[in-house]
Amino acid sequence: MPAAPTTKPDADAPPAADTTLPDLYVDASPAEIVDTLERAARRGDLPEFRRGGPHDALFMAGALGAPFDRDLVSTAADEGPKTRLRFHLRWRLRMPVVYAIVMIVTVEPGRYLLEQMIPGSWGLGSIMWWYYPLTILPIAPTWWWMLRQARATTLEGANRSHEAITRALAADRG
Repeated sequence: MPAAPTTKPDADAPPAADTTLPDLYVDASPAEIVDTLERAARRGDLPEFRRGGPHDALFMAGALGAPFDRDLVSTAADEGPKTRLRFHLRWRLRMPVVYAIVMIVTVEPGRYLLEQMIPGSWGLGSIMWWYYPLTILPIAPTWWWMLRQARATTLEGANRSHEAITRALAADRG
């Protein structure tokens, strides 16, 4: 039996499609699709719609959530007389990075400020023995909770955008 060919994954290839968002098949060219969706975005049906995107994306729309957002990215491929739209979600990294930096950078100034507020005559000694555990240990669970919330809420936003795209294009689901 011949061995299966091995290929190195392409680093520039888009990530695997999110399986929760089905492919759409549209009886229109990619240019017509984008024009139709721009009209839908001007009506307010697609938040943060824009042409193009990473990895030869046809368009992107916002998958808004709380506390962080993601982008709904779509790529197009010709499949006979129809155009196939594939979807995946991509994290917007600016706010998660800002949040992580703020959480990390504010710990030490908070310790200094608290040491100035608690007089040494109270006999508590150095506050670092209880301040650091109370401030650093909750960061990781809070971070994971926030990511879980963001995944759930952005998936809802992506589903709403996917439904709006399906209606605007009168598309068939794959």
